[in-house]
Amino acid sequence: MEYQPGVCNIGPTQQRRRLLLGVGSLALAAAFVAAAVSFAWPRWSLILSVFPLYGAAMGALQYRERFCIGFAGIGVFDVGGGTSEIENEEALAADRRKAVKLNAKAMALGAAGTVVVFAAVTVLA
Repeated sequence: MEYQPGVCNIGPTQQRRRLLLGVGSLALAAAFVAAAVSFAWPRWSLILSVFPLYGAAMGALQYRERFCIGFAGIGVFDVGGGTSEIENEEALAADRRKAVKLNAKAMALGAAGTVVVFAAVTVLA
């Protein structure tokens, strides 16, 4: 695997870490919603599920896209040979543009997931 500015900045090992982030965040979201329902917390508290749902979306998107938003922010990549610094300004700019797009997608997915959770709990309650 090779580093491609604005396309791919992580290899298989880093991808697995992002997948674990996504799965763990999704499990945390499910546990939070279950607790909110079980303990009859105020319905508005379900809005807080946006945070772990955002994390789940972030992990899944980074895994699927083979792209780490954090790495883009600090100007590095790791496609399997260890972390390397990005020295080309155009490559760094391309990575940061991709990071902004992925972050926006993750926020939208987290918000949409929260709406679904809120609606489902409201209908089922």
